[in-house]
Amino acid sequence: MATQPEVGVSDFVLLDNLTTDKFIENLHLRFQHNKIYTYIGEVLVSVNPYKTLDIYNAQHMAQYRGREMFEVPPHVYAVADACQRVLRQQGRDTCVLISGESGAGKTEASKFIMKYIAANTTQVHREYIDRVKNVLIQSNSILETFGNAKTNRNDNSSRFGKYMDIHFDYKGDPVGGHISNYLLEKSRVVSLQPGERNFHAFYQLLSTSNPYTKKFGLSSSEVYKILGSERGTAHDSKLYSVTNSAFNALGFSPSVVEDIWSIVAGVILLGELSFSESTEGELNIGGPLRSCVNAFGVSETALREVFACRVLAAGGELVSKRHSLSDAHYTRLALAKAAYDRLFSWIVQEINKAIEAPKGTYRSTLIGVLDIYGFEIFETNSFEQFCINYCNEKLQQLFIELVLKQEQEEYAREGIQWTPVQYFNNRIICELVDAPHQGIIAIMDEACLNPTKISDKQLLEAMDKRLSGHKHYTSRQLSPIDKKLKHGVDFRITHYAGDVTYAITGFMDKNKDSLWQDLKRLLHSSRNQSLADMWPEGATNIQKTSKRPPSAATLFRNSMSALVTGLQSKEPFYVRCVKPNPVQAPNAWDDQLVRHQVAYLGLVENVRVRRAGFASRQRYDRFLKRYKMLSQYTWPNFRGANDRDAVMVLLRDLQLTDVQFGHTKLFIRSAKTIHGLEAARAELIPSIVVLLQKLWRGTVARMRYRRMKAALFIFNAWKRYRYRRYIAELQAELQRNRGVIKRWAEPPRRVPVAILQAAYRRWRAYLTLKPVPRDQWPQLKLKICAASVLKSRRSYWGAARLWRGDYLAIDTYNDRAAVYKSAMASLQKSQNIGRPLFSCRVHKFNRYNKLAERCLLVTDSAICKLDANSFKLLKKPTPITEVGAVRVMSGDAQLAVISVPSARNDLVLGLVAPTEHTPDLVGELLGVLAHRYSALTGSELIVEVESGVTTRCTLGGKNRALQLPTAGSPATATPTPNTPPPFTHAHNVITYHPASARA
Repeated sequence: MATQPEVGVSDFVLLDNLTTDKFIENLHLRFQHNKIYTYIGEVLVSVNPYKTLDIYNAQHMAQYRGREMFEVPPHVYAVADACQRVLRQQGRDTCVLISGESGAGKTEASKFIMKYIAANTTQVHREYIDRVKNVLIQSNSILETFGNAKTNRNDNSSRFGKYMDIHFDYKGDPVGGHISNYLLEKSRVVSLQPGERNFHAFYQLLSTSNPYTKKFGLSSSEVYKILGSERGTAHDSKLYSVTNSAFNALGFSPSVVEDIWSIVAGVILLGELSFSESTEGELNIGGPLRSCVNAFGVSETALREVFACRVLAAGGELVSKRHSLSDAHYTRLALAKAAYDRLFSWIVQEINKAIEAPKGTYRSTLIGVLDIYGFEIFETNSFEQFCINYCNEKLQQLFIELVLKQEQEEYAREGIQWTPVQYFNNRIICELVDAPHQGIIAIMDEACLNPTKISDKQLLEAMDKRLSGHKHYTSRQLSPIDKKLKHGVDFRITHYAGDVTYAITGFMDKNKDSLWQDLKRLLHSSRNQSLADMWPEGATNIQKTSKRPPSAATLFRNSMSALVTGLQSKEPFYVRCVKPNPVQAPNAWDDQLVRHQVAYLGLVENVRVRRAGFASRQRYDRFLKRYKMLSQYTWPNFRGANDRDAVMVLLRDLQLTDVQFGHTKLFIRSAKTIHGLEAARAELIPSIVVLLQKLWRGTVARMRYRRMKAALFIFNAWKRYRYRRYIAELQAELQRNRGVIKRWAEPPRRVPVAILQAAYRRWRAYLTLKPVPRDQWPQLKLKICAASVLKSRRSYWGAARLWRGDYLAIDTYNDRAAVYKSAMASLQKSQNIGRPLFSCRVHKFNRYNKLAERCLLVTDSAICKLDANSFKLLKKPTPITEVGAVRVMSGDAQLAVISVPSARNDLVLGLVAPTEHTPDLVGELLGVLAHRYSALTGSELIVEVESGVTTRCTLGGKNRALQLPTAGSPATATPTPNTPPPFTHAHNVITYHPASARA
């Protein structure tokens, strides 16, 4: 877009020879090439093309985001972006003032601005922001449906004034909004000019077959009085769906939407009612009365009564006054207008509830968008056109005050060299309308307060008498030769946009804007809940009198004053809309019409002021605060006398010359200078932000560290206290149970209870071992190992006696002990079999069913079989780690089966006890084996204790039964002279004969 060739001059300030003809010629040239936007500095001039242009899509929107106005071609998006940038950068409220004639494109311009502002947001909390944007945009559809209509000048003319405040948070994202509406043209509901349509809502309701039309007996093919000659179209049907979608998006419930369309249907049906009088003077009502009653949700009797009479409160008494036909007709029209007007105001209130920022939401700044009716001159201009044109006078005065008058006065006040520009100040016209006691509105209010009924003609006479000397007011009575004015009907006001003739007819009634209390009570009693809520004053007691409400003109004047006051507090941006032709045809150009608009909008004077003036003015202190980081002499603080000196030093350092110094402000002529300052500032801001972040993060980290350190100190103190309390509980448990902890209390979190329990066990072990001599501790370990496998399983295993271990080295047990010791010394040198831990004589039974006397030796790592006489090693020692299990008997039999799975040949041994006082060696053998096995493998030795008389063994790879002799067997019968051997066998059953049986 930016690379397209320029057509004409994109900024009127750059015109070589500024005249009205040159201005219009440039405007027409750009219009012919679809360049509908042109700047006057930062004021945008927009010409309605009356056709769709492809310049509003997302790509165009992206090209204007964050760009200065002089960098991109003129566009309404540039104004919206500049408006939002001032809001974000400077934190100032802004507003966009859109002005122009009816049909000049004001409503479309406001919609494009809303669309851009809604789209130009950050990605934070996207879902919430999208909802706000959708609500803001959807509200336009509803307001256009119920507040816009087709006129002879505009197919979508706003018949009300709208001002929307869009609230933003500190990031510049929209958080909500508020809509203010002004003076709906409700007279249009019952009175249309030829060729015009009523409000869009009526045609949308009748444009398609839906439950509402059927319910109230309406039809799209019928002719209805309040709709004129126009009928619903396919476009209206499409817009009806859009309106209902917008209702849904804004949270209107289906029942509320049904209530709204019911009221619209009721207004249409009111227009179809007719009245006549019977011969007895009774009022007869014709037309769809029942359908009308159904639509409004009131009783038929009550509706008939309000048309037939009204009840008045006089002196504390109720008086009923019957209606004439004209009174009934007036009541019907007043009811239709009031119902639709209140419906529109109620819809605006409901929209505000949907779009307002939630409670507790921080609202930093706002952008106001003013889309209000344009200046209107019709064939017949009534009270509504009078108010609309007064509104445009006030806005033009605001433009003059802000752009022309105040600017020139400020130059003079600040002592700036300046060539004054002549302009027309329309204050005199505004005072003609709203001056206290002397203005037209004051005269109308006096007439309304008169206890006698004042006619419109009498009002005109009072205006002529009071305003006869005003040069902007005239009538036929004041100018008898002006035959364009009707005698006793017309008066003319010379507005800034031209002469407008108003017909005084209806001014009094429309200004009173009165609605009888009977009608308010009727609508408040409606079964339609929404309609009842619209009329809370209907609940007032019928006998209670109230002050006369302000007139319509006074309310409108007050709202205009409040609007202007609010706009003056914001940074204004202007869009001046121009209508190129009166027939709304694309590419058509009416030079006289455009020239007239350029004149009364003051566009040429605006260019002259802009050329001679300055793009920016700021107080010295504000300018210094914003740009002082650009110079080393002013950053971070200037050490001079005052802010003006600091600004002079700053500009001198930046080598800027297109400035003038006022008494309190700095004036900069070129907008490019401002943009250059902003660009340089934006380039430095990140480094300043990083510096501030670094300092603040360091501060926060130190604060956090101090808090963590304090918390750790408190935590450690608390932990020590919990530990001490827990240990005190354990000590109390020890005292109660005499040094034994029977139940461990629930420990606090993170208390190393396992360490405490281990320490307790070591302490208990110390108390147990303390009476035992130190030299007996090794055999105590062996006894503990034996006890772990034999306790409660074998009645006697030698726990009470002294375990000697190497019995073969004892002379009393082995008479060849010296030979044994010599053999052991030799084996330790040659075989390195280790230290002997246990030895004794045994009777061994082998796989060949042979019995032999041997010696058993258990060392640190192996089990050895020795010759009974020479004590030489027989075969290879069996490693202790290869022992699979040891089987013994539960009685006192000295039988032991050492299972070696890898050899598939168990050691079947009968141990020979030393003496009768040391009858058991099985417990000592198991203690040694279990202790060494655990030390070598880290696991427990499997010990099987047979409780009966039978066990098993494996010899030569075959399983064999091994038993003790039973009562009555040959081995235990009456002793024979020959003592039986230790082992006997028969039929693969091996019998071990204990020494007691062999004695």
